[in-house]
Amino acid sequence: MIQLLEILGKDYKSLKDVIIRTDFDSETLESFSKAGINAPVSDGKFNGDLYFFTFKIEKYKIEFLRNKICQIDFIEDKNKTLEIIDYLRTVKDFEFKFISKQQVEETEWEIMEDNTEEESFTEFKRKRFEFDPSSQFDANNIDKYSFMAFRSDDVNIIIKEEFTENRSFFVFEIYKSPNIEDFN
Repeated sequence: MIQLLEILGKDYKSLKDVIIRTDFDSETLESFSKAGINAPVSDGKFNGDLYFFTFKIEKYKIEFLRNKICQIDFIEDKNKTLEIIDYLRTVKDFEFKFISKQQVEETEWEIMEDNTEEESFTEFKRKRFEFDPSSQFDANNIDKYSFMAFRSDDVNIIIKEEFTENRSFFVFEIYKSPNIEDFN
């Protein structure tokens, strides 16, 4: 059993026994090694079951930054997403915020930088959302939210609904709060 929050932020070398690299085949990795090249890890999967607290995760993607697991994304259906949200709301370390789709639609774009007069014709816009702590979360209608987020001192969890032609699902993006050392 591999616990997501325990391996998040860890270096690949310390997790070699639980990660199978899928970015290169073993022959290529051996060739790199003989040539003295330490190929950075870009893709992999776990050789055991992945859990987020008590929830077994079936479909996930590991993201690496400088050979460390910087983010794990996974998808779930609406029912399991509700179970996970209900559980996370009981964890005292997490602060919970949410923004409705209606709020996103009604919020005006704010121009951050306007270079349209110059040759590049670039304009940077953003939407800024204020979370109202007095607003009540409607667990029975999670599809009305643009995103939901849990945050602690160490971990950020963003939950968004995505769609295919046939169905909707929820994407969980879980990442450690970055330290400046992660980028050196």
